[in-house]
Amino acid sequence: MPEADPPLAEKRRGSVMEGFDEFIERDKERKRKQRAEHREITLREYLKLVAEDPAIAQGSPARIHEIIMDAGVVELPENERVDGIEVSYLLFDGELFGIRKTIYEIVRHFIVGASRGSTSKQILALIGPPASGKSTIVRILKQALEHYSRRPLFMVKGCPRHEEPLHLLPRYTRDEIALQKEECPEYPTCMGKHFHLGIKIKGDLCPPCRNLLNEFKDSETGEVRWWDIPVETFSFSARARRGIGSFEPSDEKSSDITALTGKENINVTARFGYDHPHSYELSGEIPASERGICEGREIFSCQPDILEVFISLAEEEEIKITGSTFPHISVDVVVVGHANPTVFKEFNANKKYEGLHNRFYIVDVPYPLRVKDEVRVYRKLIERNSDFVKLRKCHIAPGTLELAAMFAVATRLVQSKVVDTMTKIKVYNGDRALTELELKDKQPIDIRQLREEGQSASDRAKREGMFGVSSRDVLAALNTALAEQAGRNGCLTPLRAIKALREVFNHRMGISPEDTERFKILLSVGEGGTVMQEYKDYVVKNVSKAFLHAYDDLKKELFWQYVREIELERSQKRKFVRGQTLNVQRDELTGKPKEPDTKLIRSVDQHMGISENEAAVFHGEILEYKASDPDFGPDSYTPLMFGIEKKLLADCSQMLTVVLATDKPKGEEEKKRTDDLLKALEESGHCPTCAKESVEKAREFIKR
Repeated sequence: MPEADPPLAEKRRGSVMEGFDEFIERDKERKRKQRAEHREITLREYLKLVAEDPAIAQGSPARIHEIIMDAGVVELPENERVDGIEVSYLLFDGELFGIRKTIYEIVRHFIVGASRGSTSKQILALIGPPASGKSTIVRILKQALEHYSRRPLFMVKGCPRHEEPLHLLPRYTRDEIALQKEECPEYPTCMGKHFHLGIKIKGDLCPPCRNLLNEFKDSETGEVRWWDIPVETFSFSARARRGIGSFEPSDEKSSDITALTGKENINVTARFGYDHPHSYELSGEIPASERGICEGREIFSCQPDILEVFISLAEEEEIKITGSTFPHISVDVVVVGHANPTVFKEFNANKKYEGLHNRFYIVDVPYPLRVKDEVRVYRKLIERNSDFVKLRKCHIAPGTLELAAMFAVATRLVQSKVVDTMTKIKVYNGDRALTELELKDKQPIDIRQLREEGQSASDRAKREGMFGVSSRDVLAALNTALAEQAGRNGCLTPLRAIKALREVFNHRMGISPEDTERFKILLSVGEGGTVMQEYKDYVVKNVSKAFLHAYDDLKKELFWQYVREIELERSQKRKFVRGQTLNVQRDELTGKPKEPDTKLIRSVDQHMGISENEAAVFHGEILEYKASDPDFGPDSYTPLMFGIEKKLLADCSQMLTVVLATDKPKGEEEKKRTDDLLKALEESGHCPTCAKESVEKAREFIKR
């Protein structure tokens, strides 16, 4: 008898374990490679390496700037340049959206730090509402440091804080080493006499490393062979606290400055006294972050005695181990703190902290203000951070994330005196048709004016993007709705998302009743200016567009007919430059000069909001555009195509009403149109569930 197949669970277990041995071998190889890359050399050999590549000994701000630039910088297209920012830094792309100005200001801070400018002595503080991306920015920088491999990193062997080996050089040599060869007063005759690296050495040896000099001191002559002191490579590691650290506030009882600087080593002081080089441990987060980065979480919530550490850290780049006999210890560390606007406002208004106020370099981290950026945030969080494997069978209907994002952005905007909120959202999002709209006074919408208006508040907590609903809250609602549909392979439709958004605020803290009411109004049916009204417009437009999909050739034909008619009208109204009689268009039957179809022209113009007084100028501009663009066609000018679609839809409205109706008998043509409509919706990304909902809602809205 043939052997029975093994049970499914056993087969699956076997397939999983097949690659386990290979997995172990890869890990062994990785560890072997790490051991092989570890180097131990003398200071003399290290100086040779630095002479060949001075950047090996660069400071922490310069190294972080190098990492950012190495990841890549791309020039943005014109339509993506917001707030004058012309480039994008790829290190942050894919993780952060809608805060290019923030990233630009952070990079600029590191550029100044790399050149040891004045702001390099200030601590970078990121201020923004919850879930705006502050922690993500720091996480990206820390992860980039952990993967740093462009140049080898060396430290004094055995140093508890990864000491820069150049600190071992005698202090009197620093002026000579800081010069380039060409800067030497004796150049070029100094060749061979002096040692110039062009590196300004800043900082001094810590007590344990200073004690190391005694081990290389000749007992008879007193000569210190500092050039023979061993140095070794190291790599950044957050878990091992090598060059990467973090701290956060605690209450008054448990608050302790030693968490930042270091503490007494009782075992040593009890035996050798307080003057021993190891009597105090350099175990605080700042020494642990030497040569790298230290994150300060909710930095302005720290106790005053802890914050005072940053006075000397920022200005003098050194710290003091409280209670110790140690001198001030030099540090080379980038500190990046972050806090919410409310806490920052309290800190900024407290005159007791005036000495600290100018030690911080403030950068705002707002929420995204463009729908397209907010949608990217949702997609990233849904696909990467949630258990999307279980949710991937759930379909997300077209427009769902966009409407949720529109709601989120609406809560973050300052009420404008120029346009309504929904129009402002579309202008910010770069909707070309809207940016070309004109107001009642016929002035184009100025996006720069809108942005300046939104950022004009003296209180940064009241500026656009610094308040409102967070992406995290919206995602909580979307994930809840997704989870409800995942088990049944359902669909997250716009209506289900809006329902989930209305309910999510019942489970959130820190939102005032007034804000909750305002948020729910945005999600309710109203006269206009709400997400529900936008949903109605979206559904009708989407279904109409799908309905017109079968009339695509007719749309193009109508477009060119309109252009021909305005050309004919223009030719007959010329006063100075008129065509020859032979070129006059004539009717084929009567032979008389052909008249333009003014009814068609006015119909399209009206759907575009062009008055009779404006028509002549508009037609002239369209024809100028056509003459200047050899590729002129239906896709050249979006507003005109919108007008054509509205005209065609108006002509076909009776047919669309019959197609959408459920209480009227349908003939063969109507049935075919219905099938074509559903097929067009599915081709545009709808599943049967959301296509059905869209058609049902379009029927309801069109009836009204």
